[in-house]
Amino acid sequence: MIASIWRYRWAVLVPAIIGAVAGFIVFLKTPETFKSSTRLMFESDRPAVFDNMTGDVLGGVPSIDILRSQLFSDTVIRNAFGNESFEVFRSKFDDNPGRFAGVSGRSLVFETDLKDSRSASSLVATLSFEGPDPELCVAAVNSYSDALQQLFAEKHKSSRSELLRLISIATDQLQPKMTQLEERYREFRTEAPLVWSEDGTAVNPHRERQLYLTGRRSELFELVRQKSLELVAIESISKEAKSPLVSLAVIGELVGKSFRVPEMTQSRQDMREGDAQLKQLQLDQQLIPLIIERNKYAAEFGDSHPTVKQLDVELKMMKGELKRLVTEQAERIVELMEQNKVEGVDPETRAKEAVDVILYASKAEVELLKQQIAELDSQIASEKNEAVKLAKFEQENNAILREIDRSRELINQLEEQMTRVELTEEDGGIRLLELTAPSRAARVGPNIVMMLGAGTFFGMALGCGLALLLEKNANTFRDPDEIVEAIGSPILTHVPFFKGKVRKSKPNSPNPFEALDPYLAVVHNPASVPAEAIRSCRTSIFFELAGIQGGKILQITSPLPGDGKSTIAGNLACSIAQSGKKTLLIDCDLRRPQISDNFDATKKAGLIDVLNGDCDHIEAIHDTPLATLKIMPSGPIPANPAEALTLPEMSELLDLLREEYDYIIVDTPPLLVVTDPSILASSVDGVVMALKIRRKSKPNTKEAAGILRNVGARLIGVVINNSDEAASSDGYKGYGYYRYGRHTNRYYRKQGTDAAKPRSPIVVSGRANSLRAGKPIKGGTPVELSPISGAERDV
Repeated sequence: MIASIWRYRWAVLVPAIIGAVAGFIVFLKTPETFKSSTRLMFESDRPAVFDNMTGDVLGGVPSIDILRSQLFSDTVIRNAFGNESFEVFRSKFDDNPGRFAGVSGRSLVFETDLKDSRSASSLVATLSFEGPDPELCVAAVNSYSDALQQLFAEKHKSSRSELLRLISIATDQLQPKMTQLEERYREFRTEAPLVWSEDGTAVNPHRERQLYLTGRRSELFELVRQKSLELVAIESISKEAKSPLVSLAVIGELVGKSFRVPEMTQSRQDMREGDAQLKQLQLDQQLIPLIIERNKYAAEFGDSHPTVKQLDVELKMMKGELKRLVTEQAERIVELMEQNKVEGVDPETRAKEAVDVILYASKAEVELLKQQIAELDSQIASEKNEAVKLAKFEQENNAILREIDRSRELINQLEEQMTRVELTEEDGGIRLLELTAPSRAARVGPNIVMMLGAGTFFGMALGCGLALLLEKNANTFRDPDEIVEAIGSPILTHVPFFKGKVRKSKPNSPNPFEALDPYLAVVHNPASVPAEAIRSCRTSIFFELAGIQGGKILQITSPLPGDGKSTIAGNLACSIAQSGKKTLLIDCDLRRPQISDNFDATKKAGLIDVLNGDCDHIEAIHDTPLATLKIMPSGPIPANPAEALTLPEMSELLDLLREEYDYIIVDTPPLLVVTDPSILASSVDGVVMALKIRRKSKPNTKEAAGILRNVGARLIGVVINNSDEAASSDGYKGYGYYRYGRHTNRYYRKQGTDAAKPRSPIVVSGRANSLRAGKPIKGGTPVELSPISGAERDV
């Protein structure tokens, strides 16, 4: 970006100068502005204190926004407009405070350096007024200062009594409502079938009972599961064990008890009764959790609580039922023992009987637990229905309590606010002091430095944007890598700008190169940088052509006129000849033969004469001051140059010359102007493109390389010509992209003094005999093409 701006610095400097001039003009046209100001201090009687309860800041001065809104209030503006110091200026505003307020909104400034003024006990602010009339500025500042002081003096009178009255009215209205709500709640507690705990919380007894029964059912269900598993295990052991004694021992380990089989049976009534008492103790142990739960509810709600009564009934029923089952079980066992009492019964028989008894007792216990679960399910459903009936009373209780809490909270807030108001001092408030009197109006504008700087800045910004736009539309190469990437061929060398000075011949020191073009640096100044660049290009070409079988013929062309292709071709031919190679330079630019001019061979026989059969190719080749360099000029300008290069004689001539010379340099017209170079490109061994960096050079170079690829030519590389003038040639506008046709009409040799003479174009038609057959017989009439009109020739 910086490089682009520097490259188009003229596009930056011109808008910057224009912007500076515009800023100066604005400075001259802008009317003078004056400013008057004063400093005011706001003080609070109470220091700023942070309230932890509400998060508010009590005391201190208001924020700057509040003070500014008070300054621009209708009261302050009306008082300022009616101030006696502003009396002489009222007619200027047609005695309308609204117009004065509109001007004040634009000209009055109220500001302070303190950011957080809300937590400060004092504040210093600056009040200023800007305008074209200095006396008006002083009067406006003075009147606004007096009006603001008057406002705070009136607000200094406290409104504490009015606030206390409003709070008292609100409190008096809430107190009766609070009393009614409390009375209503007392009646509700008397009538509602709910139970209240010690802390006053409403309890639904049926829901509590439901929750208790649900928990009890879960415990019994878990116990049934354990007993069922135990029963399945006992049944499995009794069936699979081979010995009843083993079964009894395993079952004892399973249930956690030890069983002893006596040697002989003793059936006595006191053992049965003792066993019944033991069972009764076991029954009491099973009922201990239920008894503890019953005592807990009795201690909390009393013996008359429905849950306690329900637990008493359940305990009584369970004790009676279990006692009956134990008694029947014991009587049955004794009865069986009496019926089967035999002295000296086998222990295994007694063990089998014991296993049967245990199995029977386990089944009875499982069935009893299932009956209890069924009974609990019935009780849970009943309690749930009753709890639903009492739900509306719970909702009403909660609604009354919420309303009581809201009313109590409002009363507490009002009482707290009343306490704050009562603690506020009667003389508390904000005082306003004028620290400095309104100053004399001083000139503050316009500022020539600021206006010139702003104009210059905006002009430079516009210029930078213009420079970047020009850079984007330039379509030129900025570095060698872009060229290589665009055409896919290397850069052979960079030739700097060169315009040699031809040394004049002297009697004692003749110059054999005096007649040659000054741009031939390799002969006029062989030690120069351009000559060294040409020699570097020669070395690269030697290596490139060495890799081509029979590579001798090299074509020099360019995308557009002005790229210096003829200068490169002439210098390259001289450089190759200087290396000792037998070299031939052919001027195939049949429209503007620059090579013929550079070597002073314009009027000599050349290529056109050979193609037409007017002379042999040997007669068209002429010597140069360099012994190993020969030149074949273009000859007369033909009317059909493109058709001349397509003749079979042209290909035959190149084949013949290939055998006679080490290297042949062919100079052809630009690729994008005429089709001549693309005709020869397929007949030569390699093509070198001369390129001068300028505007539109990137698309032009790409198109030229595309033309060579389409005809199958071998592009050896690119020679960058006038490389040190790339910046200056970047703005060249002689040729536009896709507008090459307009160069065709002018691409012919200037006639000089003979320009006014009518010109008879020569038509190239070839020769009657082969080039190898020698020179044709003089006087022979060559076959000529039909004459063509000047308009057709231009096309």
